[in-house]
Amino acid sequence: MSSRNRTAGHSFEGYCKRLFHDHGYPHVVTTRSESRSRDAKKIDLMNKEEVVNGQLPFATQCKSYARKIDYPELLESIDSNLIKVIMHRFTQKKGTRFFTQGEYAILRLEDFFKLIKK
Repeated sequence: MSSRNRTAGHSFEGYCKRLFHDHGYPHVVTTRSESRSRDAKKIDLMNKEEVVNGQLPFATQCKSYARKIDYPELLESIDSNLIKVIMHRFTQKKGTRFFTQGEYAILRLEDFFKLIKK
């Protein structure tokens, strides 16, 4: 992976972490900074000090790509029993720069209904 891609990926993880903070999850951190074992399970975000703050109810993978992603394969690669979510920033390269075309949250339909169940 090129240095630019790595930097874009890390930057998007930080952006996703801030989105969680903005939506009522103040303890979310990146697994790169908190847990090597969780990071190895393809999970990018978690709650800091889970014993105190509880476990984040989502196994989230953050991707910033200019190409399409094989969502079923990526969801399957996340090693967790939690609701698996892919947060995807879809970009397009124009000249030497990348521009955001859209941001998406992808999850299995059964997990979506777990979220909206009353």
